[in-house]
Amino acid sequence: MLWAVAVATGLTCVGLALLLLLKDLSMAATVAGLAANVVTLVMTVFAVRGLLLQSAQQVTHRVTASGAGSVAAGGSIGRAVTGNSSRLSGPAPTALPPSAASTGPVEASGPKSVSAGGSIGEAVTGDGNSP
Repeated sequence: MLWAVAVATGLTCVGLALLLLLKDLSMAATVAGLAANVVTLVMTVFAVRGLLLQSAQQVTHRVTASGAGSVAAGGSIGRAVTGNSSRLSGPAPTALPPSAASTGPVEASGPKSVSAGGSIGEAVTGDGNSP
């Protein structure tokens, strides 16, 4: 893309120089004005595109787990076991279909709490459990 811009700019400069050498100043002024308008339009499009991309990239995904034994995930959680002395006796839950990740904050703030931006397959939060 950058090479195409450089080539177009070089050809425009050569064309304007030829018009000046041929003493066709009115045509050179018209071409230079048109080129300036095109460059302004292209730069405006690039600026708007850059602003839109920048605002899309600034979406923050804050995921916090602040309680003792708490679990937080921006996406989905298959199985979360937060209790003390818990034993896993069965197989893990089947894989959940993908869901859209959270676009906002996901917080698990209490002891042994579980929070997800997507879906939760299984959460065992007590002590001494056997799922």
